[in-house]
Amino acid sequence: MARRSDHTREEIKTMAVAAGRELIRDAGYAGFSARKVATAIGYTVGTLYNVFENHDDIILHINAVTLEDLLSVMESRFGVSGDASADLDDYEALRALAACYIDYARENYNCWSALFEHNLAPDMPLPDWYGEKIGALFTLIEARLKPVVGEDEAELRQTARVLWASIHGICALTLTNKLTLVGVETAESLTAALIENYIAGLKTRPARL
Repeated sequence: MARRSDHTREEIKTMAVAAGRELIRDAGYAGFSARKVATAIGYTVGTLYNVFENHDDIILHINAVTLEDLLSVMESRFGVSGDASADLDDYEALRALAACYIDYARENYNCWSALFEHNLAPDMPLPDWYGEKIGALFTLIEARLKPVVGEDEAELRQTARVLWASIHGICALTLTNKLTLVGVETAESLTAALIENYIAGLKTRPARL
């Protein structure tokens, strides 16, 4: 390993994020600590806090890698704006996106779970750069809802987030083995019914004045 003085601030940040994500992947969010990260990369905790603003900032940078990874997986399957699924109708494309999300969460459970286990300090707003990464994921859903919802950006934004929140709930039930509590065998049957009825409802809603 290079001497400490050989690493720039950006290199230390990259090393810390990689080590922190490995900790979370192996031991879950509960197994993460700044001290463990510092030990893993051969630096002190004080050095970490010279590179990151605080504990929350470290977690946000680690979780940002998970968001980027999830986006990469979805884009590789559906294109930057869902174009790769152009041969599917809106219903089938949204079902496929839901399946992709659930598969990713299943295969990367600890990292996925850390996205939601971490809570920012009350006085720390969500950074714009992090919000942009979340927004990039919603772009894929919005692309498939736009033909149904129309050009109203605020409504499109809300509609996409309502649908995602519902799919996320199904995903969480699936990965914690709680689907049987609601009498359902598979996530696929729930997401299929959810998306079919949601799209049908959007198409038949009264026109807004």
